[in-house]
Amino acid sequence: MKFLTISIKNFRNFENINIDLNNKNVFFGMNDVGKTNFLYALRYLFDREIRKKELIESDFYQKNTNKPIEIIVSIDISDETDSDSEKIRAKVKGALLSEQDTVYIKLFAEYNRTEMRANPVLYWGGDIGDLQEIKSRGYTFELDNVFNVIYIDAYVDLYGLFRRNTPILLKNDDDADKNKLEFIDKTINKLNKKISSLSGVKKFEKEVTPRYKKVRQDQVEVVIKSEISINGLYSNVAPYIKRTGTEELYPTSGEGRKKLLVYAIFDILAKESEEKKINLFLIEEPENHLHRAMQMALSHRIFVDEKYKYVFMTTHSSYVLIDMDKVNLVRIFNESKINSASSFYEVPRSFEKQKKQLNKGLVEAIFADKVLLVEGPSEEILFDKVLSTLNPFYQIDGIYILVTNGIDFKPYVDILKNLKIPFFLKTDNDLKKAGKKVKYSPIGFSRINKIIGETILPTDSVDGNKVEDKRTLYDKNRVQLDHIRDKYHIFLSRVSLEEDLDEVLHDKLNEYLPKANGNPIAYLKDHKKYNMIELVNKIKRDDCKKISSHYNFACLEEILK
Repeated sequence: MKFLTISIKNFRNFENINIDLNNKNVFFGMNDVGKTNFLYALRYLFDREIRKKELIESDFYQKNTNKPIEIIVSIDISDETDSDSEKIRAKVKGALLSEQDTVYIKLFAEYNRTEMRANPVLYWGGDIGDLQEIKSRGYTFELDNVFNVIYIDAYVDLYGLFRRNTPILLKNDDDADKNKLEFIDKTINKLNKKISSLSGVKKFEKEVTPRYKKVRQDQVEVVIKSEISINGLYSNVAPYIKRTGTEELYPTSGEGRKKLLVYAIFDILAKESEEKKINLFLIEEPENHLHRAMQMALSHRIFVDEKYKYVFMTTHSSYVLIDMDKVNLVRIFNESKINSASSFYEVPRSFEKQKKQLNKGLVEAIFADKVLLVEGPSEEILFDKVLSTLNPFYQIDGIYILVTNGIDFKPYVDILKNLKIPFFLKTDNDLKKAGKKVKYSPIGFSRINKIIGETILPTDSVDGNKVEDKRTLYDKNRVQLDHIRDKYHIFLSRVSLEEDLDEVLHDKLNEYLPKANGNPIAYLKDHKKYNMIELVNKIKRDDCKKISSHYNFACLEEILK
C-alpha cells in the first residue's frame, strides 16, 4: 500500500490544493500557513474521534459555505503481497473492480444552514467519477474498520492518554489475576464499610435525616455509602519513573520525559490494532520539549522503526529529520494564497555513509526562504561575514548558506527546485586533465550544464590549466555565463574563491595577512578554513561592501535583494 495524492478544497485556509504523497510525509513551513489544518483534513477523513466535532462555518475556506468541503486521498494497492493492500480490498469489495489498483477515499460535506453545520459523507472506490457511499452509523464509517489514526499532539497530555487507555494498557489476562481480583474485591468491600462508619459520615447522616423529614414525613433515613468498586480499579493509577536498582519513585513531571513516555504508550496502542487495522501516525511538532539529542533519537525511531510505516508529520526542527530517507517533503507556503509543493527525497547512494551530514544541511535549507549553495567552509565563512555585515539579520530574513562539502550540488538543487525554494549557487571554474592527452576538460562548465539540465556552455577541452587559462575561458563565454546568472542564479567563479577575492582586495589581503609573505592566494588555500577565519576577523565594512558589489561576488548582492 502506498499513499499517492491528496486534494483539499474549501477546507479552512485551503481553497484548492493538490499534493503528492508517500508513506512517510513531512510538512513544514512558516507558522500559521496551515500545517495543523492539513493534518486535520486527514483526521476528518480517517479519524472518527475528530468527526464527532462536526464541521462548522469556520471550517469552510473564508467561511464560504456556498461551496462544499471536499477531501480526496488516493492510495495504490497494486502490491498483492502486501497485507495492508489486502485489508483495503477486503473492505472496499463491490466499490472496487478486480483490475483497479488505485483506491480513492473522499469526504464531502455541504453546509446545512438550518442546523448550522455540515455532516461529512464518505465515499470510496476505484473510479474517481463513480465512488460508492461508505456505510455509516453516526460518526462511525466502515472506513474506521480499516484505518486506526494515532494522533500525537505537540503538547502531550500523558495522564489523560494513560487514563483513557488503561483498559488496553493494563489487561488482566493472567490466570493468577482471578484470585487477586477476588481478594481486591473483598478488601474493597471492607474498605467501603470502614469509610461508611467514620464519625464524620455518621454525624452528617444524623444531621441531614431530620431536615429531610421536615419536608417529607417518610419512614426513611439518609445514609452515606462508599462506592469504591473494582470497576474503577485503575481510576487513580499513574505512571512513575523508578531508577533501576532503587525503590524510590519519581513523578514523570518533565515535559521531555512525558513526551518520550507518550511515544512508548502509543507504540503499545499501535501494536494492539496492527493485525486488524492499518495504523496511521499523525504527529505534530515532535521536537517540542525535547533536547537536540532526544530529537535525533526520535528521528531514528520515526524514520527507521518499521512501526512507523505510514507517517504524516509537521516539524520546525532539522534534528527531527536527521535520519530521514524515502520521505516526501511537503512545503506549505503563503503567497497570495496558501500554496504547496512536494518532493520525494531518497538519500543518494553516494551519500549513504554520510546520510546524517547530508540531511542536516538539507533540512536546515528547506526551512529557508532563499538558499546560497557553496562548495566548502571557506566560502561559508567569508560569505557569512559579508552578509552579516551588510544585513545583521540576514538569517532571520530567511537566507541560509548551504555548504555542500564538495561539488555534488545536484541532490540539493533538485529538492530546492521541487519545493520552489529560490536558490543561488557559487562554484569554481575547475579544469581537469582529460585522460592521457595534454588537454583539460572544463568540468566547471560541465557541472553547470548538469545542474541546468541542458548544454549551454561548451565542454571542449582546452590546452592549459593555469589561472590565466581559466580567466580566458571565462571571458570567451561571458555572454552565456551572464545569461546563466540572470536566468538560473548560478554564479561561476572566474577562477576560484581565493583568486576572485584577490582580484577584489589584493592590497588589503597583503595588509591583513602578513604571514602570507606577499602571496595571499596560496596562504588562503593552505589550511583554508583557519586562514579564512583569520582574514574575516580583520576585514572591515567597506571591504564587505566592495566584495558584494564586485562582479566576482554578485551572488551576495543578488541574494540580499
